[in-house]
Amino acid sequence: PVLLDFSGYACVNCRKMEAAVLTNPDIKNTIDNDFVFVTLMVDDKAPLPEPIRVKERNGDETTLRTYGDKWSYLQASKFGANAQPFYVAIDNDGNPLAAAFSFKEDVSAYLDFLNKGLDNYRNK
Repeated sequence: PVLLDFSGYACVNCRKMEAAVLTNPDIKNTIDNDFVFVTLMVDDKAPLPEPIRVKERNGDETTLRTYGDKWSYLQASKFGANAQPFYVAIDNDGNPLAAAFSFKEDVSAYLDFLNKGLDNYRNK
């Protein structure tokens, strides 16, 4: 399974989660050994090789010009959220394995989130 980490360079709560939760030995071990961990920075200003035109749900067209635009659009359009940090465990087809996890400095709750995703992945 893949663990998506929607983060931001300027995200204070993201740094808090990294320091208080993701560094916990049990969580770090689970992520390192059981997930492909991918961090997507929604405020990354690096330009895309070519702009991407997308349709919003309301029918409006938008042009994504930066990697941050692309990751922010992915988070909002696929997972219905636009806040960071935001964590989603997904299967091989990109489908969520459990409810997403957002900012909460709670090691036990985060470990439960990871384990639920792993259990659902293994039972597919």
